[in-house]
Amino acid sequence: MIFESFPWKQDLRRRKNLIIKYNTAEHFEKNDDTTYTVIEKAIFYSAFIIRKLIDCGGKLSDESENYSLKVCSVQPLKPVDRLHRWPEEDSHDWENEKEVVVTGKNVCNWLIHSYMFFVVFNEDGIIDSFSVTSDFDRNKVLYRIPLDAWMEYMDYIASDDIVGMSSHYDPKADDYVFSRKERGKR
Repeated sequence: MIFESFPWKQDLRRRKNLIIKYNTAEHFEKNDDTTYTVIEKAIFYSAFIIRKLIDCGGKLSDESENYSLKVCSVQPLKPVDRLHRWPEEDSHDWENEKEVVVTGKNVCNWLIHSYMFFVVFNEDGIIDSFSVTSDFDRNKVLYRIPLDAWMEYMDYIASDDIVGMSSHYDPKADDYVFSRKERGKR
């Protein structure tokens, strides 16, 4: 349980700023290992922070908990296993990528439970998107998440404040449950 969400949201903003700062062709040319690691950690840590805020209940508005992103999905053509977890020309049906809408929470889950993760560079030498599949979905689907969409999601969560809340006691859950958490913006 997180006591106060504000420091976590500040850290989320810091992670986004690290992505912006390091995702340049100059940084990759200077030291690609360090640059990649900083960005990779920012993506994974942001997923953990967001997921933790969602799981605590009462820390994010309903709108934030139900936030969705447009991503692309592609089907694997070969089994994904420990010896075959990197993309190859014939590993997935790259020609039939489909746009789908998914919840931000699902993307967090895929990152936290990732089996395959890699970034996609654009022609300018910066990261354009990242691809991920979980241990559960590895032989079903691979998702490509635009980095801009992920950073917008990070911003949305970081700026979220609850300005009104309704709850009631649920005897089946033996606890209070939230029925409405109204979004404000910091």
